[in-house]
Amino acid sequence: MTVLNPALHDTLRTLKLTGMLETLDARVAQARTGALGHLDFLQVLCEDEIARRDTSALARRLRLARFEEQATIETFDFTVNPKVPAAALRDLAALRWLDAGSPSSCTDPPVSAKHISLKRWATT
Repeated sequence: MTVLNPALHDTLRTLKLTGMLETLDARVAQARTGALGHLDFLQVLCEDEIARRDTSALARRLRLARFEEQATIETFDFTVNPKVPAAALRDLAALRWLDAGSPSSCTDPPVSAKHISLKRWATT
């Protein structure tokens, strides 16, 4: 990272905008080639900062949870219990049902308060 202005570097650090600081050079290069206008430049810098904060927050939550091991849907072993509907779970994890505006792609009625609240939320 080679921010040309040390004052800008210090300002971003003081404001705790290290996500912007990490990607500033790449974004400046994009802006200089004409790929980004002024507002687009600011927008992508803000999105970079949001992405860094989201990533840091997730890592912090996982660390504080002290899980014995971390697992993802991609690493889950569906062969242990063949009754687990692997395709349906992967479909739910892809979150396509959010774009469809339905509470979930399951055909079964809601079984928990969370499902009921999602259903109410989706219909309002």
